[in-house]
Parts: sequence; structure tokens; C-alpha cells
Amino acid sequence: MAEDTPAQTHTDRRKNETRLWLGILDVHSFIYPELNKRLKELTAISVSKFDVLAQLNRYPEGLSMGDLSARLKVSNGNVSGLVNRLRKDGLVDKTMSTDDRRSFVAVLTPAGQQRFAEAARVHTEVLGKCLSHLDTQTLEDTTAMLKSIVNMPDNKVPSQDE
Repeated sequence: MAEDTPAQTHTDRRKNETRLWLGILDVHSFIYPELNKRLKELTAISVSKFDVLAQLNRYPEGLSMGDLSARLKVSNGNVSGLVNRLRKDGLVDKTMSTDDRRSFVAVLTPAGQQRFAEAARVHTEVLGKCLSHLDTQTLEDTTAMLKSIVNMPDNKVPSQDE
């Protein structure tokens, strides 16, 4: 039996990296549309709005728009648009920060807390159905593996020069 050459090993690794990436995209394409559809049908909010509500639910004192943007990993403009739509729906309030008068803080309204609780139940139900075929150990191992991808030194992807 012939040993793999370094070039073959490198090529195999690149194929496996591509397969992993395509697998992550497949999982997203499998779960996200169903989750978004069910949330909209049953609670009249999208996954994007759910994500905002979920972050604000974790911080009852509210979050600055910048902190919310960083936690959601989206631009300030995206967060502003989402928060404004959620304000229009009566689910979020936005006030000027007491610490920095150039900044605004978003907080859940009582209606937002109630809607989030309803949406969280739907979210849990959909994920449960989508992942019901996986045993607990597989869920734990896969979660750990995925976390290991983003837990790089300095928490950033090396540039081409590195």
C-alpha cells in the first residue's frame, strides 16, 4: 500500500474543508427557511427580528445600538432598521443613552417580552423537529466541533499574509 504524498494529503484536506463548509451551508438551508416560515406564521416575526428580541431579552436593562450590532454580528444600519421596525410593532423601545447622548439604547417592551416568549417556544419546537434524529452525544459533539472552528487565537481568521 502506497503512502500519501504531502501534496495528496494537502489536496484531501482542502476537499474536506470544502465539504465541511458545504455541510454547514446545507444545515443552514435545511433549518433556516422552516424556522423563518414558522416564526412568521405563528408570531408574525422573522428570524432576524427574533434574534434582536432574544438579545434584548438577555439584557433587560437594554443594549446600546452598537452593542446590539456587535452581538448580532451585523452592521449598525441593519440593527437600526430592525429596531425601528420592532418599535413600530410596539415590541421594542429606544431611548437616548444616559451615558452617551450620541447613543441610543434598545429595550423590550412588555409586549416585546410576551412576543419573544411565544416566539422562543416556536423556535425551540422547530429546532427540536429539525434535529430530532440526532442523539444527545451527537448534538454535544457537533456543537463542540463548530465552536472549535471560531475559537481561533485572537478570534480572527488569519489573513493571506499569515
